[in-house]
Amino acid sequence: MRRRTLTALACVGVLVALPAGGELVARAELQHRIRSAMASRVPDGDLEIGLSSRPALLQLADRRLPFVEVDGAHARIGRIPDASFHARLEGVRLTGGGGDRAEVTSARVTVLVPSSTVAGLAGDSGGLPVTGVRTDPDRDTLTLLIGQGGLGSVTVRPGTVGGRVGMTVTSVEIMGRPAPDAMARRIRDAVAQRADPEEYPLGLRATSARVEADGIHVRLKTDGPATASAG
Repeated sequence: MRRRTLTALACVGVLVALPAGGELVARAELQHRIRSAMASRVPDGDLEIGLSSRPALLQLADRRLPFVEVDGAHARIGRIPDASFHARLEGVRLTGGGGDRAEVTSARVTVLVPSSTVAGLAGDSGGLPVTGVRTDPDRDTLTLLIGQGGLGSVTVRPGTVGGRVGMTVTSVEIMGRPAPDAMARRIRDAVAQRADPEEYPLGLRATSARVEADGIHVRLKTDGPATASAG
């Protein structure tokens, strides 16, 4: 009798463990597919994928996910390196035979572009010898220090136009005085040319861009169906 009881208990344990193990495997597979769908848009990033509490086995079976949350650190987003972001994708449906495509009903994304990254982009674009950067959240501006000892400075203010993020140069100074018009014009043109011509992924549109102590915080959203693809 004791042997039969132990055998029955062992069988029950196996039956309980199988769904639990399958659930872990299904959740890992879903996370892998989401990473694959985002691979071409967010390369080199440390991604963390969060799923809803709905059983992953069911989500994998019908390929429909109520929502997906993605957190990325040190990610390259378009031409911007070393950014961090949080994204919430609603109504996700996996499509394509390889599971490398996904459709979403809507998305909300927040992105942090560190001030050091902004300085690097400005230096790469206009050949400006940026040696430092200061943020001023109260004025919603970011000041790039130019040359040894910060002899010059370029102050910019982020903003959104037509769903895109852009920078407006508010002042260019040399040793505390306004720079000559020709120099200021060249710097303004160089900053303006940094607008990324490519469309944002998932049909996202920027709704705000503000300067905080750690850099520029951008909010984006989409309210219509869109597709993410690893291709």
